[in-house]
This record gives sequence, C-alpha cells and structure tokens, in this order.
Amino acid sequence: MFTRSSRLCLFLAPPVVATYAIHRGLSTLESRYPTLPADDSTSSLALRTPSSPSTQHSPHIDIYSARIPVRALLAHMKEPEVIKNSSSNTSLNTIWARAVFGSRICRLEGSIIGFFTQGSFNPGDIGNTPEDFNPIPSSGDGKEKNRELLHGALTVERPPSQNNPCGLLISWKMPDEPRLFFEKISRWGYPWRLMSGGRHEFGVSGPFSVPEREEEGMFVKVRFASAHDYEVFPEEGDLGRQKTIPAWTARLHRGYAMFILDGAVRELVGSR
Repeated sequence: MFTRSSRLCLFLAPPVVATYAIHRGLSTLESRYPTLPADDSTSSLALRTPSSPSTQHSPHIDIYSARIPVRALLAHMKEPEVIKNSSSNTSLNTIWARAVFGSRICRLEGSIIGFFTQGSFNPGDIGNTPEDFNPIPSSGDGKEKNRELLHGALTVERPPSQNNPCGLLISWKMPDEPRLFFEKISRWGYPWRLMSGGRHEFGVSGPFSVPEREEEGMFVKVRFASAHDYEVFPEEGDLGRQKTIPAWTARLHRGYAMFILDGAVRELVGSR
C-alpha cells in the first residue's frame, strides 16, 4: 500500500516535472533568441505606438531575430530573383510572413480558432493566396478592407511594401469581457490586469555576409516582434507602476513568440 507521503509525491510529481520541463524549454529559447532593443533598427514606430496613445501604453515590446541564408527565402519566392532593390526586400518580407503563418504551430492555432468559431478545422487566411497580405478590394463602396488572418483573430494593419522595410504589421484585440473583469477586480486590489490588445511585426534585414561561411552565400536576419497595449489608470500612478499580467505569464508570452520563430525558421531552412 502507498503511504501518505508516497501518495503526495505521486500527486505532486507530474506538475513539478511539467513546470521544470517548461522552465528548461523557455531557458533554451531565451539563450538562443536574446531580446533585441526596441528601436528604429529593429522595428517600426507603428509597432511601438499604442493603438490609442492618449489612453494606453505599451510596457511589453519584445523583438527576436534569427540568422538564415538568403537562399532559404529565395527558395520559397514565387518568382526567384536576385536581391538588388527594395522591391526584392518586400518579396522577402512577404515570404517570411507567409513562413510564420504557414508554420505548423500557427496553422494549428488557426485551425483551433476555426473549429470553435466556424465549425471547420482549417487555419483560414494565412497569407497564402495570390493577394498575400494586401487589403481586400472594394466591393462597391470604394473602400478597401484590411485583410483578416486566422479567422479574424488578427488584422493586417500594414502589408509588406517598398515604403516600409519593417515588413508585415498585424494587430489583435482582447475581448472586452475578460479585460473589463480584470480591470474591475484590479480596482479592488488584485495586482494584475489584462492587456487590451497588441501588434506583431515580421520583417527581414538587409543581406550581409558571414565570415567563414561565404560558401553559403549572403545571410539575413528574420525578425518577430510583439507589443502589448494596456489601459492607463491614473489612480495606479506613473507608467512604471501600472498593473500588467504577472511576470511568469509575460515570460510564457515571450516563450511562445520565440517558439513560433524557432519553428518557422526550422521549417523554412529545413525545407530547402
């Protein structure tokens, strides 16, 4: 028979092992993809600016990158070409964005959303149509509509273009019900709040050479950036004292972003 202490150990072992495994996995990703500074060299001002600057702030802006051979991207170009100008960089930004949304993890996420919202287990629009991430043409009213991805979970705010080297910018919005609930209990003393929404940006750097790897050709850095918006409550004090999600939850958010980046890079490079 199991003693009381042995039963307790059996009960606690699974969550302890799972917590340790998650911690080790996050530590590995964090060492592989250190956070980059949030400035003009790594992201656009649009990513770093809250949706409503007068009432919100963006305390969590996380940017990660990975170095890959240019040929890994060119292999997925609809009409392969040599990188000579900004229009080619636009094509690479589009390929990288399609690689992210076409990755296994994003397709699974979109399919789960589709199952619960549409009753169909498919990822929806992931930028793999001939229109890529461009706005949906007018249906007669003369106004284009921003393209929605993953069954409407994400909205394209800026498709890759020659006018902006930072690539695709998308936004998402937290449903009002959970956000308002946590804002309400935070006024009663609860120490955390949910974000109102945020943005993600997917860009590709200019090409560069890597010493001792010249035989692989030129390289680029592919980036995955994210920013979260929170409402500002004057009664909570200055921006440094405003409530956000717990630190461990923020770490999981960062880990998930790195996990998506890592998976997309592995699939992109491995499928050459």
